[in-house]
Amino acid sequence: MKWVHLFWVFFLLTAFAYSSSGNPGGARTVAPRLISEKPKLDGVLDEQFWQEIEPITDFVQQEPGDGDPATERTEARIAYDRHNLYFGIRAFDSEPRRLVQSVYERDGFMPADDGILIGIDSNNDNRTAFIFEMNTVGGKTDIEVSEEGSFNINWDAIWNYAVKVDDEGYTIEVVIPMFVLRFKPADEIEMGLLLKRRIRKNNEEVNWPYFSRDYEFGAASQYGKMTGLQGLERGKDLEIKPYGLAGYSQTVDDSEYEADAGVDVKWGITPNLTTDLTFNTDFAQIESDELQVNLTRFNLFYPEKRDFFLESANLFQFGLGQRAEVFFSRRIGLRGFEEVPIIAGGRLYGLVGSTNVGALVMQTAESGVHPGENFIVGRVKQNISRRSYLGGIFTNRTGDTSMEDTTFGTDFMALLDNNLRIHGQISRSGREGVSEGQWFASAGILQITDRYYWEFRYDDIGENFEPGIGFVARPDQRTLTGFGQYTPRPDWSGVRKLSFSTLFRRIENHAGNLETRTINPGVGITFSTEDTIQAEYEDTFDWIPYSFEIAPGIVVQEGDYTNRSGLAMFESSRSRRFSVFLIGRAGSFYGGDLKGFAAHVTFRPWAQVRIQADSETHWVDLPGGSFSSPVARIHFSYYFSSSLSTRVATQYSDLYDEFLLNFRLRWIYTPGSELWFVYNEGRQFESLDPSLRDRAVIVKLVHNFNF
Repeated sequence: MKWVHLFWVFFLLTAFAYSSSGNPGGARTVAPRLISEKPKLDGVLDEQFWQEIEPITDFVQQEPGDGDPATERTEARIAYDRHNLYFGIRAFDSEPRRLVQSVYERDGFMPADDGILIGIDSNNDNRTAFIFEMNTVGGKTDIEVSEEGSFNINWDAIWNYAVKVDDEGYTIEVVIPMFVLRFKPADEIEMGLLLKRRIRKNNEEVNWPYFSRDYEFGAASQYGKMTGLQGLERGKDLEIKPYGLAGYSQTVDDSEYEADAGVDVKWGITPNLTTDLTFNTDFAQIESDELQVNLTRFNLFYPEKRDFFLESANLFQFGLGQRAEVFFSRRIGLRGFEEVPIIAGGRLYGLVGSTNVGALVMQTAESGVHPGENFIVGRVKQNISRRSYLGGIFTNRTGDTSMEDTTFGTDFMALLDNNLRIHGQISRSGREGVSEGQWFASAGILQITDRYYWEFRYDDIGENFEPGIGFVARPDQRTLTGFGQYTPRPDWSGVRKLSFSTLFRRIENHAGNLETRTINPGVGITFSTEDTIQAEYEDTFDWIPYSFEIAPGIVVQEGDYTNRSGLAMFESSRSRRFSVFLIGRAGSFYGGDLKGFAAHVTFRPWAQVRIQADSETHWVDLPGGSFSSPVARIHFSYYFSSSLSTRVATQYSDLYDEFLLNFRLRWIYTPGSELWFVYNEGRQFESLDPSLRDRAVIVKLVHNFNF
């Protein structure tokens, strides 16, 4: 397959030769008002300076009518002083009783609610942005955007807003500290800006400035501009965040009291370069991983949940998400699901000139049979033109001879006009005693617009590619993927768009044997109500090179299999008080049959209560035996306010005889500072007598000192 590697090199050369440096669409500008008095954050724009600012009013629809005028008037005013940006937004609504208000919590799913989204490209580089989203009951979320399409939803910033609902709609007053943003010092600073409003009664989204449906809210190259910002200061840009934890844990054989403490320190060395230090890193014992049923012979992927590793996580990404990742932070301080104490560590990340840099060093302690280990990661991404980059990564793990490894790699991405994206990457791991099959390479081209989405990609994962701080679900494969989707918007009453798609994937090993081939066509329809129905057919050839246990006592034998199945899905609009997601599947499966059904139900009897129920079951009949795999989850949440909430979550897997209970009380007593009370319990009814597996009670306090 030497031609594939030549093809990858060709991509690299042509991408930068044709990389666009334009900013399509022609930017709109606004000059925020410099003020000397701080507004009272109460959701009422009664300060004199608000009245003196000329509002932005020319919001334009992106959905459902691309380029149509907004159906409701919005007035947005912007002010600033040396240390903060302020937004005063008046959202008129002719039927305020129909406002959708469902998300109270921090970092909830906002698009189903009425509300406002503010996007700020503070570096004015047309590729990165910070997103601040809020609704009409105090819920808020923030997102870090890189390369216009990579979203880090785990980024948390210290900012605040107040909202007031009245007979004419609602008013939102926002304060965003300058230390949250990243910008280059200058006498006059310019930043990119997006203002978005969601009007849920009409399933409508309006933007300032206008840009077409081909672009999402993370497309910083389409933003307008805030100009003339002068005298901005970020303060000392120092955060000290200690935590204290006390608790009691119990297992079948033992019980103990525990207490722990640690601290994270964040310091902005320069306006664009930040260092994070951690001592006795917080393991975030707040919620359990979701139970999963594995119907394949490959490893499952569990996401990172520890705060220290989440901020700026996009910078360190390298590889294929959840398939072959060169850096996977769960490898640090965790062996499977067993915690290994982290003594200390540090990160450095940010922008130096036009180069994004990142570095991480962590040291774990000796724990049981596991020796202490050291982890090093280095990442660099050189910005080229306005929307492209060339990057590199280095990882090193030492201390445990069975896991020691050095991995390095390089990657590039070119984002051209009209969302045409060309990307490629190559890396090599380096375990002692292994000399072949340690390479990973990938190259692809894709384009995503409102009407069509197409992609071609080739991935090559060596049989011995095993990065020491990475994750590989399926080694020894060469994968060719082609995907095409066409989404016309016919002028039919009640219909927003149709969808016709086809996926083709071929996977062979490095001996040239075909392992998997998949053809997956599908059709769908999205209604004006945002309800969606979809149907798919999947035809998969799968060669199983060795037998594996798919369920306790049930084995799939090696050999060739052709699995054919049909799938039907229905999803209702999430803006309703009662919403559902239903999916059913039936067909052949490894010489037998499989039927599957999953349901996700959300019910909000009133604004402060949310009940979520999930059920997923597969009924599998194989030559080696039959089994079912029901998994059920129920979440009950009550919000006393946007800063005080409680949740009870239960999970149960019948196949693996696991029951998990998680109760948590969360109080955000000031932005960035929280108090948690958590109760966790695990049971296995059939394999243990008594059934209790483990139990823990935890109280945790995290306080943010900001200077």
